Amino acid sequence: MTISELLQESKLKLGDQEPDFLGVELLIAYVLGRDREYLVAHGDERFSEDALVTFQELFGRFYAGEPVAYLINRKEFYGLDFFVDKRVLVPRPETELLVDKVLDFVRSANGGSATGSGAAALKILDIGTGSGCIAVALAKNITEARITAVDVSVDALQVAKLNAERHDVADRVSFLESDLLAGVEGVFDVVVANLPYIGEERHRYISREAYEYEPHVALFGGSDGLRLYAALFEQLSRKGWKPKILLGEFGFLQGDEMRELLNKFFTHEQWEIQKDYASIERTFVVRCTELT
Repeated sequence: MTISELLQESKLKLGDQEPDFLGVELLIAYVLGRDREYLVAHGDERFSEDALVTFQELFGRFYAGEPVAYLINRKEFYGLDFFVDKRVLVPRPETELLVDKVLDFVRSANGGSATGSGAAALKILDIGTGSGCIAVALAKNITEARITAVDVSVDALQVAKLNAERHDVADRVSFLESDLLAGVEGVFDVVVANLPYIGEERHRYISREAYEYEPHVALFGGSDGLRLYAALFEQLSRKGWKPKILLGEFGFLQGDEMRELLNKFFTHEQWEIQKDYASIERTFVVRCTELT
């Protein structure tokens, strides 16, 4: 069977699930040890029997709903390839907005640049780092900043450390096992959080695939999905410092309840809720005043 024939056969099995066609291409490329572009230029190349058996086993798992990122141990985020497996959540494209917003802040505070002496003084705290995608992406783009990446999961931290090493930023990203800010020491200029925000009762918007395959500790944030953000804001209110900027991501239809939390904990700060590229309220940004 040729590459083109296998592509066509697999896509027919998927029926109308067109978004999953990319997954088929990624699986074939992975089995062949090539990139997707290779498939287009070498459609007449024949699969070996061993390669075909491997693909069919992976395709069966993919067809059952297992994320392709786990099958090939790879997910692109912010133009970088990350190792992922079942210990961590698969990075979502919308989370790239948090990286964008941190970079915008750094550039505005540093004369339009993400490098130089101003950036070098920055200390960034990434809470709920998971695969390390936010911390590593920031380290690659703010080449002098020091970043501390926090997670409650030791398994997730192992993956995050691997990704920091893979992208040669392990010397500027430190990792800490902590329940939010409980074990965090020091003062930070930027705090960015991507905490579990799916509700166990309300706001339970989750696909079958995510529920069955991705780690629940990285998905669920209490009954309404915002329990961990409320706990983070409470911890931060008890600290003797405030970041210059605090950013985070939340879920579908949680905007009004996030506003209530922000009003409760950041009465004297400037904050706003912003939409993602699909015009869904997705992130909050708090600009904190200096403590006196």
